[in-house]
Parts: sequence; structure tokens; C-alpha cells
Amino acid sequence: MKTILAATLSLFIGIGLSGDTRAHQRSESDLNRDKSSKPQQILSFAGIKKGDQVLDFLGGGGYYSQLLKERVGANGKVLHHTNKAYLGFVGKALTERTNSGGMKGVTQLISEAAELKLGVGQFDSAILILGYHDFFYTEGDWSFPADQVMPQLVKSLKKGGTLLVIDHASAPGDGISATKTVHRIDEEFVKKDLRSRGFKFVKESDILRNPKDSYDKSVFAKELRRKTDRFVFLFEKI
Repeated sequence: MKTILAATLSLFIGIGLSGDTRAHQRSESDLNRDKSSKPQQILSFAGIKKGDQVLDFLGGGGYYSQLLKERVGANGKVLHHTNKAYLGFVGKALTERTNSGGMKGVTQLISEAAELKLGVGQFDSAILILGYHDFFYTEGDWSFPADQVMPQLVKSLKKGGTLLVIDHASAPGDGISATKTVHRIDEEFVKKDLRSRGFKFVKESDILRNPKDSYDKSVFAKELRRKTDRFVFLFEKI
């Protein structure tokens, strides 16, 4: 009887209240971020499922990669990508997640815009979280231009593969002008740009919307941390 109770308790600890089968391995910081990022709802919106091959492009500290691996299961694959410049900002978080076992089963790739090494027809889905605006921003050692990056990303997806894009919204009509000042991008520009690169727009969600955002402040402003008006778009490779 004690053995059965212990096994049952262990199961519930592993599952957690969120249904996360490895919730005990996620940090307090991640669990707090869940409240504003709503990752499980986002991944459900994207239609990512067991057995999928998924690319976490410019995946930062691995927050989404860890959740993706749990979602796709043993028969699925997750590739976490970053570049050297971005690693300078997220390297500590990524190392901590890797050392704690949070990136178990996730393949990690560091590559640059000129040669991303993503392969051809590899992925059912790709996600790009808060990074599309960076394709139109250049400063110091940061250069990751859309015209170089996007053709390779498109090729890496299977026909009918999906691309989830989440980013900080700028004021309507701003185009890419806000990418250089407050690190935001015009959502209508993103739709038009991706349509021109071989995608069709599928759907959007208002799950991360904040109508109180005035669009004139940097996304790095302390009071706006994880509170910006963020658009959530899903595209499909034609």
C-alpha cells in the first residue's frame, strides 16, 4: 500500500497542476514567466503535436525548447538555434537550463545568417518568438538580415509546414522604423513580408494583446517587461 501511495504521489509531482510532465525540472523563473507568456496555450494554437519535428529559431535561453520537447515526445525532435551574438545575451540562461537537464533531448545549433545549416524539408513547424524585428535591425556585431535568413528558413520547412511568429507590436503604419528605436515591428508589415517570402497567413490570436501599450516605449523598459502588446501569427509554407 505504501509503495502504491508513493508511486501515485510521485506521478502527481511529476505532472504538476499545469499538466507538464516534467514540471519539477522547470525553474521558478519559468513558472512565473508562464503567467504572462502562456506557452502551453501558444503551442496549442500553433498545432504542435506528438512526433513533430520543430525548430526553435533564435530560441534564446531555451524556455520554449524545453516545453516543445515535452510536447513532441520521444518520437519528435526539437532543434534549438541561436547565433554567437545572441548567445552573448542568453548564454548564461541556456547553460543553466542545459546543466539542469531542461534541454535533455533537444539538439542545439549555433549558426550564422550566411550559413544557418538548417537543412532542407526538415521541420513540420518553426517558432520565432520576439525575434522577427531583429531581422531588420543592425548594430555593432548584430546583423541577421531577413533577405539572407528567410530563404534558408523557408527551405528548412516541409511543404505545408507552419511558422509561428510572436513579436512586439509597433504603432500601425510604422513598418520597420521602430525596430531601430524601441525594438518593435508593424504587424501588417510582417504579414506582407512573409507572404512575399512563400507563406500564407493562417490565423492569429489575441492571447498576448495589451491594448494599454502606447507603442512609444522600448520593450526593455522595466515597466513593460513581458507586458507589451504582442501579436501572435501562424503562417503556412505554400
